[in-house]
Amino acid sequence: MRLSGIAVALICTSIAAASQAQTPTSAPAPLLPLSPEQVQAANAQSVEDARHGRYLAASFGLLASLRIKSAADIKDPDVYDQWAQVMSCMTGVPTFNPAKSADFHVPPNQLADLRSARGVSAIPEIVRRARQTRIVILDENHLDPRSRAFGLEVAHALRPLGFTVLAVEALKRDADDAASLSKMAKLSTDGYVRQSSGYYLDDPVFADFLRQSLSLGYRLVSYETARTEYAKDPEEAQAQREQDQAEALVARALHQYPGEKVLIYAGEHHIAERPIAAEGGKVVLMAERLKRITGIDPLTIDQAGLSPIPMNRPDADLYAVARSKSRDRSVVLMRHGEPLTVGLLAGSVDLQVVHPNPNMRKVGGRPAWLLDMGRKPTPIPQAMLPKPGTTRLVQAFVASEVEDAIPIDQVLVTAGDPVPMLMLPSVPIRYNVEDLESGNRANRAAGNSDK
Repeated sequence: MRLSGIAVALICTSIAAASQAQTPTSAPAPLLPLSPEQVQAANAQSVEDARHGRYLAASFGLLASLRIKSAADIKDPDVYDQWAQVMSCMTGVPTFNPAKSADFHVPPNQLADLRSARGVSAIPEIVRRARQTRIVILDENHLDPRSRAFGLEVAHALRPLGFTVLAVEALKRDADDAASLSKMAKLSTDGYVRQSSGYYLDDPVFADFLRQSLSLGYRLVSYETARTEYAKDPEEAQAQREQDQAEALVARALHQYPGEKVLIYAGEHHIAERPIAAEGGKVVLMAERLKRITGIDPLTIDQAGLSPIPMNRPDADLYAVARSKSRDRSVVLMRHGEPLTVGLLAGSVDLQVVHPNPNMRKVGGRPAWLLDMGRKPTPIPQAMLPKPGTTRLVQAFVASEVEDAIPIDQVLVTAGDPVPMLMLPSVPIRYNVEDLESGNRANRAAGNSDK
């Protein structure tokens, strides 16, 4: 039986305790603080664990490697984001990062405009404007799975307009266009993505966004490229990446599928049609470069800037003001009949989306927006529940998919706490569990579960 990093840490703790019991007069040497290199090595291992579906090792194991008991003790904001991203894959809920401080200022006039804005239903407004262009670009918050569920809503809504290509930044990087095309063709044949398809796809919501988009008839395109070397200057390196993305989109999406309409799903900054403060106000980002190359004015839609847990943190709580505009539906902001955009991407995107308060509605202990992905609350089989005093990750997979596929859903269950529901589609399901104590994964059930 191969032990996880957590198990090794527990064993080492037991050995240390035994040693102290035998030699009570010799106090253990205090643990020295981790060096920056050790912290980054622990973070890199967490990324690698998440990439291979080892969610507990990537989250609780990261804490063990950092020699801390709680994520609240993580001092590095990027390491905290890594922990939070993995946790969101197991809960569907984003986590506030206390290690981050504000990194841009919101002018008072923007706050005043936001207070006076109104929300109009997002999908009809997006559809109305998407009729006028061949390219729609939607961004995401990498730390909030809700972004991916809305991406699926947009994909559904645009399909009747003739959108047939879905270009996704998170798909694995490829320097070679032919290699990328071959991999995308394989994904289309399979009908789903795997652990090797891209890092952020370890989120079951993201994987199902692409699974369902493939079933709608979308062709997937990976457009993040892989240079062997970037410029040493950060701004120049960022500019190289933005240009590479724009050129790859032209080659792999627009030229590969001439005349077809393209939905691009990107990280937050890349959709800006003019430079933004987070990039020093100088770097021309992907959307603007794509517009210059093609002459096509894309419809750009931001749903990250007004997230409850923004990736880039303003010095004002924009969501606290904006959430009253959304109530029980996703909306875009309008003021005096024109779209309003505020915060990091103010004036650089066409529309800005506000989602309902994620804490307003829960179903079976889970976010209610999962229902919009064609799921229904399903009790965890009794045999899958953890033993007293333990925590377990219960995973549900589409039974027909291979071993390294991404779960269709998964939940953390701690014995003695309320048991959440799985949110599952009506398909045959197989189950796996991963236990915190050992990190072991074992098939407990498979096949038809009456779904």
